[in-house]
Amino acid sequence: MAGFTDPSISIQDWQVLAKGAPIDGIVSLFQSSGNSFTLTLNAELKTSERLHIYFTLDGSGNIQFFVIPADSDTKNNKSIYSDGLYPIALGSKQITLANNENNELVDWINNWCNKTMRDAWLMKITNAPQVLVIHTTDFVVNEAHDCYLALRPNKNSSIPTKNRMDLVIKNTVTGAFLNVAEPAAETTFGPQFRDMARPVPPFGQENHSSTDQSNFGILSTLEI
Repeated sequence: MAGFTDPSISIQDWQVLAKGAPIDGIVSLFQSSGNSFTLTLNAELKTSERLHIYFTLDGSGNIQFFVIPADSDTKNNKSIYSDGLYPIALGSKQITLANNENNELVDWINNWCNKTMRDAWLMKITNAPQVLVIHTTDFVVNEAHDCYLALRPNKNSSIPTKNRMDLVIKNTVTGAFLNVAEPAAETTFGPQFRDMARPVPPFGQENHSSTDQSNFGILSTLEI
C-alpha cells in the first residue's frame, strides 16, 4: 500500500517487552493506554477468512497494531509488510460502556478497564499476546468498526487464568456487535457469544489450527 511503513522493528520492540514473567512493563503500559481502536476493511482485506492483528510499539513506546490478512502472513511473501494496514493506534483513553441491557460483551469490555482484573490476568501469563487472530465474516466493507480489548471468563481448563483476552468488535454504522450467534434451539437462552479473537501465543491451541506457529510468517522471519 502506498506510503506504507515497515512495522518489523515495532513488532520486535513489543516482543522484547512482552516475553517472560513478570511482565511489569506490559502491566504499566496497558494501565496508561486506552482500550480501543478503529478498523475499516476494504474489499481486498475482507476476502481473507482471517486477519492477524500484531501488537507493536511505536518510537514513543505507545501501542499500535499491524493488521495483515492471514493468507499473506507467510515467510515467502516478499510484500508481507505492504499487504497490511499500519499503523493503527490504540486509543489513549479507557472507555467503559453503559450496560443497561445486561449485555455480556459489554461486561467483557468493562472488565478490561478494571485494573484489578486486568493485572490479575497479566501476572498469571508467561507471555503477553503478540498477535490476535480474528475472523472477517461479519465485517462490512468500508464501514468503521470499533475494536475493544476485553477480558472474558475462561472456560478452558488448560489455561491457568480466571479470565482470558478477547476482542469485542462493534460496527459503528449499525451498532451491532460482531460474531454473535443466535440460540441454536428454543431451549437455549439468549445469544451465544463466540470467540472473536484468538490470542497468540500460545501456539498450537487445541482445535484451533489457525494458531499453529507455521501460520505466522512474520514471527518466523523475525525469529520470534
